[in-house]
Amino acid sequence: MEYAILGPLTAYCDGTPVPLRGKRSAVVATLLLHPGAAVTRDKLVSWLWDEPPKSAVANVQTYVSQLRRSRIGVDHDGDAYRLGLDGHRLDLVEFEDAIRAGRRAADAGAADRAHVAFERAFALWRGRPAENVPLALPAHTRIAELAERARNARTDWIDVRLRLGLLTDVITEVSASVEADPLREQLWRQLITALHRAGRRAEALRAFHRARAALVAELGVEPGPELRDLHLAVLHDEPPHPPDPPQLALTGMPQAAAPGCQLPPDIADFVGRAPELAAVDLALNSNGAAPPIVVLSGPPGVGKTTIAVHAAHRVRAAYPEGQLFVRLHDGDHKPRHPGDLLGELLRLLGVDGAVVPPSTAERAALYRARMADRRILVVLDDAADDAQVEPLLPGTSANGVLLTSRHPLVALPGTTPITVAAPGAAEATALLARLIGRDRVAEDPEATEALLAACGHLPLAIRVAAARLTARPAWPVSALSERLRDARSRLDELRAGSLDVRATFDAAYATLPGDARLIFRLAGRTGADSLAPWAFAALLGEPPASARTERVLETLTGAGFLTAHERDAAGRLRYRTHGLLRSFAQERAAGRDRAGEAEAVRRLVAQARTHVVTASRQFPLCFAPPQPGSPDRVEPSPDARAWLDAERATLLSLIDTADELTAAASLACDLTPYLINAACHDDAVRVLDTVASHASATGAREIETRLRLVRADVEVDRGRVREASQEFHRLRHRGERAADDHTAAYALTGLAACAVMAGTLEDADRHAVRAEAAFTALGDAHGLLRVWLVRAGSLLHRGRRHEAVAVCGRALALDEAVCGTHRAAFLRVLGIATFESGRAADSLAHYEESLRLSRELGWRKGERITLRRLGEARTATGDREAGLRLLVTCLAMFRQAGDSYGEALTAYALGEVYLHDGEPARALRHFVACATSLSGEIYPAWTARAHQAVIRARAALRQDGRERTEPPPDERSDVS
Repeated sequence: MEYAILGPLTAYCDGTPVPLRGKRSAVVATLLLHPGAAVTRDKLVSWLWDEPPKSAVANVQTYVSQLRRSRIGVDHDGDAYRLGLDGHRLDLVEFEDAIRAGRRAADAGAADRAHVAFERAFALWRGRPAENVPLALPAHTRIAELAERARNARTDWIDVRLRLGLLTDVITEVSASVEADPLREQLWRQLITALHRAGRRAEALRAFHRARAALVAELGVEPGPELRDLHLAVLHDEPPHPPDPPQLALTGMPQAAAPGCQLPPDIADFVGRAPELAAVDLALNSNGAAPPIVVLSGPPGVGKTTIAVHAAHRVRAAYPEGQLFVRLHDGDHKPRHPGDLLGELLRLLGVDGAVVPPSTAERAALYRARMADRRILVVLDDAADDAQVEPLLPGTSANGVLLTSRHPLVALPGTTPITVAAPGAAEATALLARLIGRDRVAEDPEATEALLAACGHLPLAIRVAAARLTARPAWPVSALSERLRDARSRLDELRAGSLDVRATFDAAYATLPGDARLIFRLAGRTGADSLAPWAFAALLGEPPASARTERVLETLTGAGFLTAHERDAAGRLRYRTHGLLRSFAQERAAGRDRAGEAEAVRRLVAQARTHVVTASRQFPLCFAPPQPGSPDRVEPSPDARAWLDAERATLLSLIDTADELTAAASLACDLTPYLINAACHDDAVRVLDTVASHASATGAREIETRLRLVRADVEVDRGRVREASQEFHRLRHRGERAADDHTAAYALTGLAACAVMAGTLEDADRHAVRAEAAFTALGDAHGLLRVWLVRAGSLLHRGRRHEAVAVCGRALALDEAVCGTHRAAFLRVLGIATFESGRAADSLAHYEESLRLSRELGWRKGERITLRRLGEARTATGDREAGLRLLVTCLAMFRQAGDSYGEALTAYALGEVYLHDGEPARALRHFVACATSLSGEIYPAWTARAHQAVIRARAALRQDGRERTEPPPDERSDVS
């Protein structure tokens, strides 16, 4: 058989073409791209399908059987397949053999033989490898790696032709190459050298200026020292020389010479990272009994390699015999075998390739022998796992090892782990300023902050953004920050030349196992920036704390796709995704309508609602007819509230992303009582509006009505009487037209609440009486509690305190009133009625119990209102100092919360205390502050009361003959 893969895939048997199409051609191409190697079944599946079907393994077996019938000998090797090449030809193998022969000849100074070998090699290259084969994404990185190896080999061939003086050939080829790849400095050096040697000095100088312009425009960097030196040589018209062949080591002779510095160039624009660098310095400069091993771990794009290279250059003096640098992944982004890595390390140490032993164990022994007691630093970049690294570790304390990995490599003994996270705002700003200039950053600090936030402070993303801004000096920073605002297209914008955030993520994503890729995509679909383990378990369809869930989370955390450095309000570990990785996950999930993935998200939403219903039993049901099966209310639970606090952002994201209207509406309504309790009214309004709009658009009238009832109740709680009243009127008419007495009853209750706040108490009574009758007939105890609370408030405003007490007694006797919020509210009303009946001492117990419940619920609004009432009662019982302390504290709480109405009523209470104590000037100031803060739109009786209080205070001042205008001293001095 003769196979060709360097271009369209072809196979010939005795000169007759073997037809290969579809997935069968993909199987053959995958095996040929790994010549002679065993390819696991899982890898075959991943190369054949981006999203493998359930029958993928069976399909592969079918394709292999069909290929064997076509005389293509695919062999089993355990759970892997191999296409043996003994006695067969493959252009890829012949290409690599010819390239090796060309390089050996070039190293030996035989340029003629090298030229012939390279020419023979590139005669086999017919186009992009496997260009006619339908391969999945992981295969593309292998194809790109082959193309890169070919480019490197072609560069070596150009050097050979320069030595031979084939200048016209070189100029023609390299001129086209620099147009296609203008950022490769080596190509520009070869072109300039060829032009100069050909006597075309002016063209050589123009080529240098073109090279510089491309590098500055795309990367924001100047040409490297070799290109700059060549430019000077051309300027001075120094005679150019062909590159010298390298000096070969004597085969078999021990090489004790230092390997020199093999590190990549240091980063000129390195900024910050002082803690990480200090930790590396300390570890690598230590003198212990074992070699220091430092592991820099973190997510893709966070700058681990940049830190490692910079740190390695900083400690070069401590390792005078050399610094080695090896990348532990190949161009296919697959982990390289330790044996291959040891071979590279041995060659860097001067060992002739011909005498490198065949086995990994023998290579490791030779490597450690060559490294023994020598001050050499080994930098190992992008380690896959502990097993890959362990054979590469030297054995003596004189050596040092600096590792980078997305995984923390915790199994390696004696390591110094350093976690690399995205830098803070100051370092991110400093990096951008270093790259594009401080003046440009300072011109628009807000745009700079927005741009860095869109980049998530990820160094790779910042460098890409800087490269784009450098290439467009007329652009303000705001131009790019605006383009980065849309998360859906953010990764499209974060690409410049060879710098590509998406490509970096793609490479890391391709290495993940199937379960981890699936859960990463599903997490992206939720839109949440962090998830707890229960959410991942729900997405996988697993019980909480299942072994499978833990394994997937460990994989994603180890690979840097998740971080687990924080605990939430419930004390549980949370797994957070970087903002750009979240955008990448959403891209990966977009357009996937596979039933399994959609069902996984629905499962999560359903599980979330179950949790919310359970955790919210301490709060009232939402302001709408109760759903069948609503659980009984319970007393306040700090653990349940902590769960809701921790999951609030996630739950809001799930409501936004849920694809089923009923599920989204139920979750939004069930969550709203907690959101009101936590003063997250804007969140409640946003999700309720979003889901209600969806319901209206799809004609789901009952769902829309329920959402609008709950939404209007939110407006009542934040005192927006006009908007709430208008909505309740519309909903009452809608319920009456549909003969929906239940909806109409809730709308009437809402109207009654609005009427109390507006001071139209007759309307409030009329609406409340009708609603109470309806709830009684319907057997809705929750509705009765809501309307009785409104009714009790109306009675208090009328001065009918005994009736208000009776209503509270009926309410507190209901089982449903065990709910903390209801109980706290009715106890407060009882306290007010008792206090205003002249029994201030008896009111204290009601207020204190209401205050305790409010605090247990985290109900800050209820706490503030009750604290004000308790302060009034304390002063009325003669405990003036305690009462004043409570009122001053309460005033600060209302002010901090932005509650001007509560602040005004607290000022009124302070005014009454000072007026009672014979300090009318102080009282007047507080009464004036109260009167000017009240708008009259809600509780107008209070506005009238405040104006009457101002009159009383002024009358007291006149009576004393001491009209003062200076402001009262700080209230804190009154209670010291």
